[in-house]
Amino acid sequence: MTESTKQPGPERWQRWIAGTVGGTGLFLAYQYVASLKRLANTTGGMDSEFSKVAQSEHLSYLIGQNLWVLVGYLLLWLAAVFLVLPVVAVFRKRFPSSRRGSVALPALIVTLAIHGYFVVRLMHARPYFMNDDQFGHWYHRLLELPPESWRPWVNGALFGVLPWVALWVVAIWWLRRFGPRVRGGIVAVVAVLVVAVLFLNRDASPVQKVQIQGKQPPNVIIIASDSLRGDRIGYSGYRPARKDGPAAEGVSPHIDKWAKDAVRFERAYSPIGSTMESSISMFSSTWPHTHGVRHMFPQREQIEATQAKIDTMADVLSERGYDTVAIGDWCANYYNQIPLGFRDISVSSFDNFRIYVSQAVLLAHFVVPVYFDNPVGYKLFPQLGSFAQFVTPEVVTQRVEDKLAKQATTGRPFFWHVFYSCNHLPYRAATKYKQMFTDPAYRGANKDYVAFDINEFVSGTNMEDKLKALSEAEVRQIRGLYDGCTREFDDCFGRIMAALEKEGLADNTIVVMCADHGDDLYEPGVTLTHGLGFNGADHCSHIPLAITGPGISGKSLPEQVRTIDLAPTLLDFLGIEKPASWEGKSLAGWVDGTEQPKDLPFYGETSFPYILFRVPGVERPDISPMDEMTTIDRDYNYHFVLKPEWEQAVITSKQRCLRTRHWKVVATPTKAGDRHYGLFHLDSDPDCRSDIASGRPEVLEPMKAALDSWIDDHVETSIQAIFPNGEPQG
Repeated sequence: MTESTKQPGPERWQRWIAGTVGGTGLFLAYQYVASLKRLANTTGGMDSEFSKVAQSEHLSYLIGQNLWVLVGYLLLWLAAVFLVLPVVAVFRKRFPSSRRGSVALPALIVTLAIHGYFVVRLMHARPYFMNDDQFGHWYHRLLELPPESWRPWVNGALFGVLPWVALWVVAIWWLRRFGPRVRGGIVAVVAVLVVAVLFLNRDASPVQKVQIQGKQPPNVIIIASDSLRGDRIGYSGYRPARKDGPAAEGVSPHIDKWAKDAVRFERAYSPIGSTMESSISMFSSTWPHTHGVRHMFPQREQIEATQAKIDTMADVLSERGYDTVAIGDWCANYYNQIPLGFRDISVSSFDNFRIYVSQAVLLAHFVVPVYFDNPVGYKLFPQLGSFAQFVTPEVVTQRVEDKLAKQATTGRPFFWHVFYSCNHLPYRAATKYKQMFTDPAYRGANKDYVAFDINEFVSGTNMEDKLKALSEAEVRQIRGLYDGCTREFDDCFGRIMAALEKEGLADNTIVVMCADHGDDLYEPGVTLTHGLGFNGADHCSHIPLAITGPGISGKSLPEQVRTIDLAPTLLDFLGIEKPASWEGKSLAGWVDGTEQPKDLPFYGETSFPYILFRVPGVERPDISPMDEMTTIDRDYNYHFVLKPEWEQAVITSKQRCLRTRHWKVVATPTKAGDRHYGLFHLDSDPDCRSDIASGRPEVLEPMKAALDSWIDDHVETSIQAIFPNGEPQG
């Protein structure tokens, strides 16, 4: 039976509205239920202590988060009715029918089509959301259908022009449903709202440029990527295996060009391969045993004690009128625990159990990244600003560019730390980067990022053997992913350099490019990860370090330095005396040629013992998995903290290392409570595969004594004091 075209208007409208509400509601109800099932499967498949805590002690929070998401679904329902009803009405007016579902079914189909469009749009704008999806990789292929030369135009029309045209057509359709007076009122209200939004978003008052008497103090900006290695960057001589297409420029074309005018420290080392601890060391110029944070799960009391005892570079410069800012993504989350003197913090707050729980909930609901990665979404779900998937390197770079534009108007000197997660495991970069250096024919588990099971990692399920079991093809893929991450960081670095030039700040800004630590990438004797051992060539300690600025000329320095030496060097450049508590040495004299460079001793320690890697002939101490040694402190903003009873065991289980120019000694604690010492000749055995401790006692004994003094008495011994008659070369 067909619907009569003479049917009364109100009755037909009621049917259209009811059917549209039902069809769109059915789609959203399915999405909600499917998301709950996905979340249940995810948490149910985990077997760590934290997943058990989430399901028992935080169940009400989990439920509350899922209920709050319903507000988002309600907004989407209203928006769907607004968009779908005009399409359904036009369709049913042209093809009338009064059969059951004659409105709801077309409404459901139109809703599916709109949702498909927005998923493709997400794939274009935020491809990283699709890396670990269960939503179908065929979306990737849709974007690849147009010829490559056409894609900018096609994508611009599809994702830039089409939404506004569609919204304009729908708005006109709705306005025509009302009389002239109502239409005029609606237009007036919309106009007032637009003006109000523009008014509220404007700067309250224009910033007047500060007039400073005398010479403007130099600015300082430190740009770093977590886990960036010193030997896998272009200016260090590294060339990736793949050299076709965009890969032909290497992993760091922008940094390489900039570094020609930089002083480049070839052998710079971080004292501990873990972000929070190494960053405290860098900015307070102190060894980890001095500042007191020895692992990544400190208790509140430890953080407070550290803040009370250290003097940071940001503290020093803030007192002298500098604008001090830390900007970063999830790897910079430690600033929420310990700000290190920076007055303005713009980073993710990822290292918090409730953030983990909230992320698990919101990302299980796929409508969140599809429809709420925008100002409305950030108002409705403010925790989105803490999620790694939302605060991406692109977002960080845009924040830096925007802030530089404002900073240029103030005339105020600044000290900024811009910290990216680009090179951190699981090496998850945007699509164009992850494909740049990898094998196009690869189809394994590590295609888009390292298939790293965090549940296995925190539960200690024989990870060393699992990491060692990878094939050569998998290792090549992982290294290619890492190189793509470096290229992503390089592009971010290049944009910041361009912004400094654009805003007229480049000539008076000291720029530092570095990392917090490096990473192991399956070199001889090691697998993945960082901060867990000194069994190999110490790639997880070796970082890039290069500096440009007023009065600095480009040159390369091969002498060994430490990250604790950076802050004293920068203060010397600024003509500011360093605090008495600092333990690093200024390298400014090396840079300006007034002091002869001499190798500095590198002392290092491992961080939290996720894995105690095996050492030949050594029985390591017994250490429980991470999820058994840590707990969630509800009174400390739900941070993960080490249980007090494990504090001493974690410290005493640490491997320690001392490197000179030609030698390396490693102290490995044993289950019996003593230390095993391994000695390696770096010139002939850079990967430290042959322990020659028994054959070179004249080298071992003085290095062992120096390392013991550093471990037990916290005293640093210089290389000259270790070898008064000169360091043996072979």
